[in-house]
Amino acid sequence: MSDSEEINYGSRPDGPIQYGNHISLKHNMTGRYLTSVEGNFYENGSGQQVAFAGGWEPTHETTFIVIPRIGDEIEGEVDVNFGDVIRLKHLATRTNLHSHPDIPSPITEQQEVTCYGDDFTSDENDEWIVEQWTFDEEENEEFDPEDATWYTGRSFILRHVATGLTLHSHDELLNEDHNEVTCYGAGPDENDRWRVAF
Repeated sequence: MSDSEEINYGSRPDGPIQYGNHISLKHNMTGRYLTSVEGNFYENGSGQQVAFAGGWEPTHETTFIVIPRIGDEIEGEVDVNFGDVIRLKHLATRTNLHSHPDIPSPITEQQEVTCYGDDFTSDENDEWIVEQWTFDEEENEEFDPEDATWYTGRSFILRHVATGLTLHSHDELLNEDHNEVTCYGAGPDENDRWRVAF
C-alpha cells in the first residue's frame, strides 16, 4: 500500500479503528478537534503547516487517515492495537501529523507539532505510538483493559516515536478560535487524552 493511495476501507460510528479509516481526534479536556488548514503556516519555528485544536464538530479539516508506519505494508481490514506505530495523514492537505525535537511551540514553548510532507514525502518524525489511557474507571468497565484493540470512543495517548513526548493540547490559545497543540512530557496528563470520532 503506497502513501499516495486514498486508503479507505470504510468508516463506522463505533467499533475498532482500522488502517485506512478516516477519523477525527477529539481532545478530551477541551472538546476541540485536532485540525489543520491549508496555507496556515507557523510564522516562526519550522514554518510548517500549523496543527491546532479547532472546532467543536468533526469536519473535512479535522479528518485524518490512519496509515501504517514507514515501510509497513498492510492490506485489508486490519485493526490497530495499542502499542502499534501509525502515521496520520491529513485528508484535506495530504500532509502528515508531525513533530520534531528542538523547535518550541509559539505560545508555551513546548515541542512544536505540525502537518508536514505530502503523499510522497514522509519521515520518522511522522510516526506515533497509540497507547491506552487506563486511568478512567468508568471507561475501564466499558472496555476490557486487557483488550489491546483501539476502539472509537476509547481514550488514548499518541506518543511521538522520535522524541518520546505525547500529543498534547491545553487552553492556551493560538488565536481566539484555536487552541495550541504540542508534544509535551512523558504523560499521563489529562491534556494528553484524546478520543476518536468518525
